[in-house]
Amino acid sequence: MLWIALHCPTLSLDWIERRFPAALIPAMAATVRKGNQVYIQQANKPAQQRGVMAHQPLASALSLFPDLVVVENDPNEEMKALQEAAYAALRFTPHISMQRSGLIAEVSGSLKLFGGLKKLCQSLNQAAAAQGLQLCVGIAPTSKGAWLLAQSAPLRAVINGASTRFRLLLDSLPIHLLESAQPHLEVIRGIGCKTLADLQRLPRSGIARRFGPDLPTELDRAYGDSPDPQLWLEVPEYFQQKIALMAQVESVELLSVTVQRMIEQMCGWLSVRYAAVLGFSFVLHHEYSLRQPHKSTLLNIRLSEQSDNPEHLMILLRERLDRIKIVAPICGLELIADEITAEGNHNLELFPTSQSEATSLNRFIEKLSCRLGPQAIAGLNIIPDHRPECSQRLQPFQPLEASKANNFSCRKTILEGSSHPLTRPAWLMDTPLELRMQRQQPIYGSPLKLLAGPERIEAGWWDDALITRDYFIAENELGQLLWIYREHDPIAKSNGWYLQGLFG
Repeated sequence: MLWIALHCPTLSLDWIERRFPAALIPAMAATVRKGNQVYIQQANKPAQQRGVMAHQPLASALSLFPDLVVVENDPNEEMKALQEAAYAALRFTPHISMQRSGLIAEVSGSLKLFGGLKKLCQSLNQAAAAQGLQLCVGIAPTSKGAWLLAQSAPLRAVINGASTRFRLLLDSLPIHLLESAQPHLEVIRGIGCKTLADLQRLPRSGIARRFGPDLPTELDRAYGDSPDPQLWLEVPEYFQQKIALMAQVESVELLSVTVQRMIEQMCGWLSVRYAAVLGFSFVLHHEYSLRQPHKSTLLNIRLSEQSDNPEHLMILLRERLDRIKIVAPICGLELIADEITAEGNHNLELFPTSQSEATSLNRFIEKLSCRLGPQAIAGLNIIPDHRPECSQRLQPFQPLEASKANNFSCRKTILEGSSHPLTRPAWLMDTPLELRMQRQQPIYGSPLKLLAGPERIEAGWWDDALITRDYFIAENELGQLLWIYREHDPIAKSNGWYLQGLFG
């Protein structure tokens, strides 16, 4: 087995900073209470530049910078931020365990799929860091060993213990990283133990008798000498994520990072459920006031085909966001997966199928629909009628696979009723255009040359709209191919010519 641990040493600040747009993050610090005193636990960079430091009394920090934003340590909010990062990481492995200040992921089954350990570690780290967390990474053949290495790593650094150096790396770690050693640190240091190697040399029975059984058990689990069962993260049946912003936002551009995080979380949730989304909703919650009673703005995104690709879903949502008008300051965001479906694995196809070949066109049409509105995109629906003006109808766009299935029976009916192959233009005139005549020859830009025909179409007796026409394929001097006809009337001495459609 192989484990990657992601430790967040600045979690007490990260959970609140990630709710601000990057350009609006103030100088802020997280506090912790010790007895009757309140101390600075962590301070962000803007606060550190003004002299605010960790372990400093709050009163001293406020005397240095009175405008300091003070946030009390909140374990519940910290775990919520970690859970959202875990959702994003689920795209790379379904085996993730939550810790107090980070995540542990078992990745041995994902190495080949994501191109090896180095690429997988980078992808996993980037997915969690994109959720607004600053991480240290540890890699080891045991979960506890990876977690200890991650805790000892510098910020944004990786310690790779997935080799013969694993035990040597663990031996050099300080004892205070062991959770079960915290109540006994003074005694352990008093007997001359500073590293895990020093503790390993002591008799197990003596350690258990003096410090309790948890310490040798934790030590054995770190080195892989005893099993270390994990409780995997379980995802809910439905996805609905809501984020409260810490600053009122009036520009969509300031929301791009937060929106991207929410999309990544939804795609991770879809991955662990082996599903894809067909439709989702995005809600902008507004600050309510008597002057501006709008509570929320709802955006419904419909897809022509299922998808769990975060880049594709983000493009569709961004196109819709760019088209809306912000009616009131935004104070919160919400993302809901309205319609999901089981995902087919297209990677198992030996040869391209019609569905996979139509994917790029469907996604292009989806993008146009989000940018121009669904009313701007329409498709042709084939009607089982021989009369050209009745043979097709505009309808809202459907995916290529669905429209092909719906029209197959109609197309089959028309073809079976014909004694010869039909050649039809896709572009038909709304109303047939009467052509000018020159020396008994139709003209469209230039005199037309008849290439094929006639083809007799006689239909419509059932609805009192009977037509009897002879159709021809004609060409002008510009090389345009036209579908023209004249009425078949034996009594009339001369019948006019009409343009029915154009070939591409």
